[in-house]
Amino acid sequence: MPGGGDRRAVDGASAWPLGALLYLPETWTSDRARRAAARMPTAIGFQEKWRLALTLVRRSRAAGLTVTAVVADAEYGHNSTVRQTLHRWRLPYALGISPTLTVFRGTPTLRIDRQQPAPRNRQHGWPAQEAVDVRLLSDAVPARAWRRVAWRNGTNPPWAAEFAAQRVTPATDWRHRRLAPEIWLLCERGLGPTGRRKHYFVSLPATASLPQLVRLAHQRWAIEQHYQDLKTELGLDHFEGRTYPGWQHHQVISAVAYAFLQAERRRPRDGPHLTFPQVCAFVQEIFTGLLFISRPHYMRWMKQAEQRFHQLRI
Repeated sequence: MPGGGDRRAVDGASAWPLGALLYLPETWTSDRARRAAARMPTAIGFQEKWRLALTLVRRSRAAGLTVTAVVADAEYGHNSTVRQTLHRWRLPYALGISPTLTVFRGTPTLRIDRQQPAPRNRQHGWPAQEAVDVRLLSDAVPARAWRRVAWRNGTNPPWAAEFAAQRVTPATDWRHRRLAPEIWLLCERGLGPTGRRKHYFVSLPATASLPQLVRLAHQRWAIEQHYQDLKTELGLDHFEGRTYPGWQHHQVISAVAYAFLQAERRRPRDGPHLTFPQVCAFVQEIFTGLLFISRPHYMRWMKQAEQRFHQLRI
């Protein structure tokens, strides 16, 4: 089945899966035969990924969880409805964006031509300034405005890059008879003359410091890292079933297993203890040894391959 979306709790170093929704193409949800074969509940209909994401946030809050911020990639940062909804819910966010989005510097004033009636789609007037691409705005940042900021992902060594931030208004909403709220445009470039550029919309207050903007934007690291653990080590993406209930069961089992591992990581111990990657490597070595014990001819094949390799080198 196609991939879905999920919600995770993160405290800066650890993450926990809290829920997941499966994205299904409209061709799947509208096909009665396919729905019946997959045992898909009647309440499940087509929803875009951004709707699924907002549903997960809403469910988290309804369950009594305290949501302090939302972080996501550019697929959600480009969606003005996602940003509008988070503003309405008063939830800060740090969303990746592409450099092709357009913004106004600060909050633009709207000019009105008193000599002519206002068009229906622009009753409040036109912005008094032209919108500019994020890329152009980022390129125009003077050298002295870039600041080196370091941040730490979990227990890893600190990372560092250069950042610049300024207040902007996304230019995607004013055509719909409204101006978007003023937010931060956070620009990032890697160290060195050819450092990679990244851009974020961050809705923290105007009084927020640059390190605060950077820390929120990079909270995604723990989520992405632990998502990889779920997929590669616990088989989250190894589901090969054909039914919707089967997918749900697989998600729950993976989440419970991961929650147990996270709880074990947090349990205090005397002296050093094995990390999750070390345990995985240890288990792989055990199963490799068992494989060669049960298949002794594999060892002969490996020795033959080693001899041929040395012959080729000679």
